[in-house]
Amino acid sequence: MSLRLISVPAPRRAVAFLALGLFGLGACATHVQNTSAYVPPQAMAMRKLPPPHKVYVTDFVVDPATLKLDSGVRARLQREFKGEDPNVTRHNLTREVQTAISDTLVQAFNAMGLKTELVAQGTVPPPGNVVIRGQIVRISAGNQTRRTVIGFGAGKSEIFATVALYGTLPNGSQRLLQTYDATANSGHAPGLGVGAASAAAGHVGLAVTGAVAGTVSRAHSSLGEDADDLGKRVATNLGQYFESQGWVAN
Repeated sequence: MSLRLISVPAPRRAVAFLALGLFGLGACATHVQNTSAYVPPQAMAMRKLPPPHKVYVTDFVVDPATLKLDSGVRARLQREFKGEDPNVTRHNLTREVQTAISDTLVQAFNAMGLKTELVAQGTVPPPGNVVIRGQIVRISAGNQTRRTVIGFGAGKSEIFATVALYGTLPNGSQRLLQTYDATANSGHAPGLGVGAASAAAGHVGLAVTGAVAGTVSRAHSSLGEDADDLGKRVATNLGQYFESQGWVAN
């Protein structure tokens, strides 16, 4: 799927959801939905966008207070035995999730040949660049005991995030190019690989699939693994868009 760079009045925007299928790595399966802004018919004739000077990635926004800790008896007893502060645990887990997603995106886009940099939230890049922003709106560590004893999706950990790609204009403003809703959870057996998952949505070149597959995970928890998988799926979808614009070889 590709979008042209267009100016769309906010009242006329309509959001449409296109399921892209399952993507699973390790013990997780990631499901991503593509969404797009309203595109008037005349916009289809517009030329492709010039390549950005740089791709900027920001850590996804997340409130640690919204994270649901592991509700299993074993996890609760371990926290009590160690005297862990739940707020500190939430902060550490959310930071791990942020880092896993950001590292995956930066690694993947650099490997695609696009100069990529991680910047602070709220950074407005200079004109001629693109920036990826995201927000984690739901995050739960699930129940490790239920996952181990019962399986079949019981006690799954889960992350739900919204992702947006913006282009920066000469006047300093930003224009929405692509948006995504992405979920990742540990409740399924491994799903389709990058190439197979993308086949249903359209061709994804070897430069994208190889770049995503080559990312190195630093996750330690189940939530960190979910975040790593989510980042890979989002990198694949954005890579497909970059290919459609001619920014990445296919």
